[in-house]
Amino acid sequence: MDPLPSMTRLHGYRVYGMAVASDIELGSLEACNAAASQSTVTLGTGSADFFRSITEGLTFDPDDWFQQAVLADGALFMRCEDLLECVVSADGRRVAWGRLGDAEPVSFEAHLLNFALSAALLQQGEEPLHATVVALGDRTVGLLGESGAGKSTLAAFLIAQGGELVTDDMLRLTFTADTVLAHRGPSRLKLFDEPARRFLPGAVSRGHFNPLSGKLMFQLSGAPQEPGAPRPLSALFHLGEAPDVSLTRVRGAELVKAILSSTMNTRLHTPARLARQFAFAERLARLLPVYEAGYPRAYPALEQVAAKIREAARS
Repeated sequence: MDPLPSMTRLHGYRVYGMAVASDIELGSLEACNAAASQSTVTLGTGSADFFRSITEGLTFDPDDWFQQAVLADGALFMRCEDLLECVVSADGRRVAWGRLGDAEPVSFEAHLLNFALSAALLQQGEEPLHATVVALGDRTVGLLGESGAGKSTLAAFLIAQGGELVTDDMLRLTFTADTVLAHRGPSRLKLFDEPARRFLPGAVSRGHFNPLSGKLMFQLSGAPQEPGAPRPLSALFHLGEAPDVSLTRVRGAELVKAILSSTMNTRLHTPARLARQFAFAERLARLLPVYEAGYPRAYPALEQVAAKIREAARS
């Protein structure tokens, strides 16, 4: 079943190094003239009848906030409690979405782009990472870690020191023969209010990303940024809590574990994807150093952590 009806008017955008066509305006993205036929992904509103027919006969855990299923034709269905549901076609080119609940527009748009575009890339055979990326002059570093590990707070500190946000929450990587390229995401950063006031007092709050988490969505400039060229990555840093500041290069099984645990939608376990994930981790490990960054969750530690990251990125 085609997840999208025929749409006569579409808005074109460019983000994560790809063209996106949408039947609604997306305020956080840079507009472009890409038509649906030229887009990497097309987003469109699915009808309530469509989602009822898609989910008929499927069973889900009613207590789970996130539900998904691979459909008979290879399409991927996902539902995020009180936010949205969507169906991503088997080839990852078309996404039908439906709104659930009454989330703030900025929160809904951020979740839609994260869930829909990361799933579309997975369906197209890529492995986006859950990461925040900051350019430090001529070096660019990626911060990995579970939700709550401190990626956004450390990124805000690095930005306050003169760094530039490349992407937050979702990282799309592509490869050349000897380089890993990080593609730019929307110019926004999810932060708690306190680190935002400490490090980015000029950033503009656009509303809650998730009211339950307490994180706000901060726009780092007055208007959506021109996506620009992808940045060559210098290193990845997996963040973890430790009593003292330490930085250790990881190898072997621990390296693969750090990468695989940082992929988007870790609940999707099809055999084809698992094989692809290991190939992706091997390729990434050959081209890029990965470090475990341990430090206490206290603001005074950030100066030392940032210094070690800058030094490692230049080595």
